[in-house]
Amino acid sequence: MGLRQSKKGHITVGSTSWTMVKVHKRSKRWEQYLESKVVNGVKAAGATSEEAARVAKEVTERVAKKTEVTAEELSEMVVASLEKVNKAAAKEFRRFRAAKLKAKKTKKRTKK
Repeated sequence: MGLRQSKKGHITVGSTSWTMVKVHKRSKRWEQYLESKVVNGVKAAGATSEEAARVAKEVTERVAKKTEVTAEELSEMVVASLEKVNKAAAKEFRRFRAAKLKAKKTKKRTKK
């Protein structure tokens, strides 16, 4: 069962097909959704590789039903899924996200 991607952005795995999902970043940029970024972020929060793979799979299945998602929505999906498998990693993921947002706000204020 191989992964195929058409020129129009449709992805097919076996008999399942969906459209590539765009993530609307807080910086107003758009980026392609990548499951690997979910895996890396969840592992960085302290989850095991198996937990990260499980979370990424669940989030990807939810995201695949959409054509676009905001970074905030994506983060909430990750936290909700991560809560089910590793509460400590979910707490760390939230803490990291809050610190990252605070740093961006501080950086914006110092530029003015």
